[in-house]
Amino acid sequence: MKKIVILLKLPLIKLPLSLLFCFGSFLILSGFTVIGHRGDPLQAPEETFESFNDAFADGAKYAELDLRESKDGTLIISHDSNLERVSGQDISISKTDFNQLQQVKQSNGESIHSLAELFAYYQNQPQTRFVLETKKSKKNKPTDMEAKVAELVQQYHMENRVMVQSFSAASVVSFSQLLPTVPRYLLANELSDINFDTLQVVTGIDIDATLATPAFIQQMHALNKQVLVWSDIEEQASALANISLTDIDGIVTNYAQLASAYNQAKSTTTMSPLDITSATVSATHAVASVTNPYLTLDAGQPLTARRTYSLSTLVTNPQHSYAALDQQRWADTDYLNFGSDALLAVPYLKGSASLRYGQTALPLVASPSAPQQVVAHLIPGETATITAVKLINGRPWLELNQHGWLPAEQTSITLATGEAQIQYQQLLPVAKLTNIKLPRLRDYLPLTQATLPLSTLQKYLLTPAPVYLQAQFQPQNN
Repeated sequence: MKKIVILLKLPLIKLPLSLLFCFGSFLILSGFTVIGHRGDPLQAPEETFESFNDAFADGAKYAELDLRESKDGTLIISHDSNLERVSGQDISISKTDFNQLQQVKQSNGESIHSLAELFAYYQNQPQTRFVLETKKSKKNKPTDMEAKVAELVQQYHMENRVMVQSFSAASVVSFSQLLPTVPRYLLANELSDINFDTLQVVTGIDIDATLATPAFIQQMHALNKQVLVWSDIEEQASALANISLTDIDGIVTNYAQLASAYNQAKSTTTMSPLDITSATVSATHAVASVTNPYLTLDAGQPLTARRTYSLSTLVTNPQHSYAALDQQRWADTDYLNFGSDALLAVPYLKGSASLRYGQTALPLVASPSAPQQVVAHLIPGETATITAVKLINGRPWLELNQHGWLPAEQTSITLATGEAQIQYQQLLPVAKLTNIKLPRLRDYLPLTQATLPLSTLQKYLLTPAPVYLQAQFQPQNN
């Protein structure tokens, strides 16, 4: 069994309303349980103590393992029915006694282990937990496997440290009777593997990740059932970016460390729908996007400057917010203005900012929504280009030279010539920034002819001395 995460559109399972009402609603929490697939098979031989230890060290809360019975009825930890792939020896587990299987070595020198040996080894390590998968034939053999598992779980007092699962519905049903307090999951390759009789006795479904669409997950949660996902042994690490965007409850993965990083990042966020479903990129430059708002590791297609985009979802953490343009692209909301805020930002783009007379250096921060991190300074005598504008609660922030942000009212702003000046004049007085540095009249009125007589006021305005608009700026009237 192995895991990957590609979201495909699949038809919904048609569920009777009576069942929906019976099970009630499911509370979805941020984050998910990380389960090491056969331990950590990328660093150590699968289903060895070394592999399990590596998975736990990398952040896995559980390690998943497979169970089979030897010829003499011992529960053996092995995914395959034959040990040739892991040991190089053509040995059938069901045809070999345990004492002979113990002589088989894997590439790290460890023997093939029994479930009893595993429980004894980890008995005094309470932070270690396991997902036990029973490997059964189509005729549900061996029939006594569940009773043997239950006996060992109770003997080693592992009831609170294990979950059980199987592709065999009969096996899961047996566990509901033998270990009623232990979480139980039905493994599914196809949606047709799931039936309502089994759903009534399971904690959830552990399903091939290609079937774990948002619609399927929503349906299972409506039935108060959890959803774990898995993919094949060739799982790609990049798939975790997609699956972490869904509301899964757990993932069985080869990449426990990366999955744990996604889980930790996701657990500090909130996801919510947007009331306003479009926003404008208030920047003079293309804006980077990412494929995942939790770990911004992979870049998406950049956003075009001054373009308006449709949005759906907002993910917010203590430092930043990202809005979803589509499934594969999330934009930093520092560069997005919603509704009328986009109009209020336009006049200042491509303008310039400098310190007021007598000011010392001002700090530029990494983000207007988290202004604790200083990345640069605006120093006396420096004129910086305004490359983006963001309104936070009606208060404009300026990005200068694509390098850092500061509140607009702290600076002296010169508008870009032409359209920007007209757009500024069209703003309501309460929406205009103070301390706007006007250009000379000859630049502001390019059609003025030199032959026209000039009034005393016009002559004054044509001098290099700057004139400032003292419009009242009230953010609360945004």
